[in-house]
Amino acid sequence: MSSRASGGALAACLITAAIVGFAGGGYFGSQSGGDSPSASETSGTDNTTPVGGTPDGGETPAETEAPAGDGALTLSAGQTEISPGGRIDFTGAVDPPEEGVQLRLERSVDGGDWETFPLNNQPVTNADGAFSTYASTSQNGTNSFRLVREDDDSVVSNEVQVTVG
Repeated sequence: MSSRASGGALAACLITAAIVGFAGGGYFGSQSGGDSPSASETSGTDNTTPVGGTPDGGETPAETEAPAGDGALTLSAGQTEISPGGRIDFTGAVDPPEEGVQLRLERSVDGGDWETFPLNNQPVTNADGAFSTYASTSQNGTNSFRLVREDDDSVVSNEVQVTVG
């Protein structure tokens, strides 16, 4: 029983750290003091998308997820690049918190169709609405992942991208 509590505590800590990190980045990013972006903000040589970022140059895509607080799912990946066969650690939550929500991990490779990603450890939310799981893949390229609520296919998380290869 204590290992389940520790896993839930770990997931809660990871989610809290992610929220604080995103909020801090938003605050400090808005404190640049200049009206024009710096050279590092405008250089287009890096074509990777950070976890939680938008792949199309910063434009926000049309919203397909449920609004926050309305059963919304969030997903974070612990790694943005792995070698083939490497492990990807996923964490996330449902808001408002709900225990026992079964989730399905889906993957799209290089912009292809979304397919269910086979896991031996399907994510299920704990009492705090949080979950953690992991996956391994050898599929080279940009692997995009998202979550779908098993009991309501219209509830879809944000996408995270992991480069394999």
